[in-house]
Amino acid sequence: MRTGLAAAVVVQFAAGALPPGDAAAVGGRALLRADTDRDGRLSPADDAGRGAWTARRGAIMLPNLDDDTARCPAAGADGARLTDAALAACNDAADSVVNGAADAADLAPLEIPAMKGASRSARAALLPDAPARDKVRIFVERGGRLTALGPDGAIGADELRRGVRLAVEARDIARDPAVWTGFADLTLTVADGGAPRSDRVRLRVAPVLFQHDLLRLDRAVVASPKAPVTLEGGSAPDEPVEGARAYRRDLRRGLDAEGLREPFIESPAGGDQWMGDMFKAGYASMPGPGGREHRIVVNLRSPAVTPDFPARDRPLRDASRPVFTMLRGPGVAGVQQFDAGAVDRPDDNLYYGSASSSGNFGTIPPHGKYPTGRIVYGGEGEFAPDATFLRMLEAQGYQDPIAIDSGWLGVGHIDEFLHFVPRRGGKGWSMVVADPRMGMDLLRKVAASGGGGQRLVQGVPASGTRFPGLTVAQAVGKPELVEGTRVAAAGVDRALGRLRERAGITEQDVIRVPGLFTSLDGEVPGDYPRKGLTVAYLPGVANGVSTGTGGYLAPAQHGPRLAGRDVFQRTTEDALRRAGVRVHWIEDWFYSHHVGTAGGNVHCVTNVQRDLSGTTPWWRQA
Repeated sequence: MRTGLAAAVVVQFAAGALPPGDAAAVGGRALLRADTDRDGRLSPADDAGRGAWTARRGAIMLPNLDDDTARCPAAGADGARLTDAALAACNDAADSVVNGAADAADLAPLEIPAMKGASRSARAALLPDAPARDKVRIFVERGGRLTALGPDGAIGADELRRGVRLAVEARDIARDPAVWTGFADLTLTVADGGAPRSDRVRLRVAPVLFQHDLLRLDRAVVASPKAPVTLEGGSAPDEPVEGARAYRRDLRRGLDAEGLREPFIESPAGGDQWMGDMFKAGYASMPGPGGREHRIVVNLRSPAVTPDFPARDRPLRDASRPVFTMLRGPGVAGVQQFDAGAVDRPDDNLYYGSASSSGNFGTIPPHGKYPTGRIVYGGEGEFAPDATFLRMLEAQGYQDPIAIDSGWLGVGHIDEFLHFVPRRGGKGWSMVVADPRMGMDLLRKVAASGGGGQRLVQGVPASGTRFPGLTVAQAVGKPELVEGTRVAAAGVDRALGRLRERAGITEQDVIRVPGLFTSLDGEVPGDYPRKGLTVAYLPGVANGVSTGTGGYLAPAQHGPRLAGRDVFQRTTEDALRRAGVRVHWIEDWFYSHHVGTAGGNVHCVTNVQRDLSGTTPWWRQA
């Protein structure tokens, strides 16, 4: 990601006066220059409009939240567990030094061209505007090194005459426009007799953008089978979670078949294997040398406050702590945003907290005026994600989140019924959508073909199913499945309607795959406030992972046979083959599907890091 980049930055900040051409052009004027034209270098071409910021022009700075020298601790003194706030507080912007060449590459360049006419008594100050004062840090080159500019922003006469090389970092991302919009106005004021002269540049912090499913998968993040139940201390479990070996075996085979041979990232999750719910992988970027996109990975920790949080200062899931303790490092940042007041609302966390899990967020791939894609999430009424997290996503300004109703699902996550895959033609992608009516129709077809006497669930002991011994013929009229189909079909219809209205997704963009759902009405307590819930009875095909190479990792169906083949798997393979997508079946029945009241599937237990070389610079809007 950084090949040649650090060296280029070192050259850019090399010692010495600015080129004479700049000095001659500037004369005695005060001029502050930033990369306004976004070509990755400073030149007079940047000077027009430098005090404004538009879609086409305006300087950009990175939120410097990675840890390029891997100095951030994972634990406190004597191994004590850090609070959630302390864990997230460490990053390259948390100190006032440049942490090596890689950190220098994350800084946006600035310069004050030489002012040859400045007297020996000339003085200058370079300061951010008040709202950005604690959101940015300015560095100045002195003695061949970048050092933090003092709080008074003072720059001396000798520096003004030679010209000054500077750099700026954003110390945070935009989180709440009422607090900070993400813009910083840097004003240079020069006093040298007579009236002070000033100049201003405007910069914007790069938005954090969700990665999307068309990007090539780099590495899969899975729960380590050897992780201690209590993270950052404690003993490993005697046995791995049931079904883990089969899941890991098939996941490895599927990735290998796609030529994706990087080892798993083993996350210390204890017994909490739901990796897809722990964090959302994103990135931030700015123009680098040669105009290339210079990126850092930004992993956004799930804001879900657990109903049984271990401590008030550690209310988030233990298994999401590796966003900081393991993943944060060179070129990789972690971000945490949640409503701290949620610790005082235990009932809300129990009933609605699942809406804040990262499995309830996705990305519609690039289309139209959204060259980096668009966020989609599940939430309607009380069942909605953390409001401060949503405000943060909206503050980024480039992936305009769309809410769809997912509250009809037991867990309530959109990854239970939709995913995105590359395809030939059209928009270049398709949305894989669970079709509950198709699932029930397949059962009727099997029954009508003489297969109604076979067990609905194949290859699994009867004791490992929700309705042991249920046959296909019985399933067609089973009240729970009939009601589950009705509720799920209506929920999918509403979601598709919203996506048609807000994102222009048409039926031609959809690949329907069979889904079979069952009602939870008889399984949840009567006083549970969420009513009319469903879950997948057979593993949800749409709850899979796109490899970005034309492969799709889907949960093995264990469906009834027709002509010797699993009818759910065959129908899925046929539907995806027409879009040029290869299906790799992953065994997850006992690892994730048949777990608790609602369970989950491949996407729920698999997180991914993707190759960002295929992204489109966000500042080049369509």
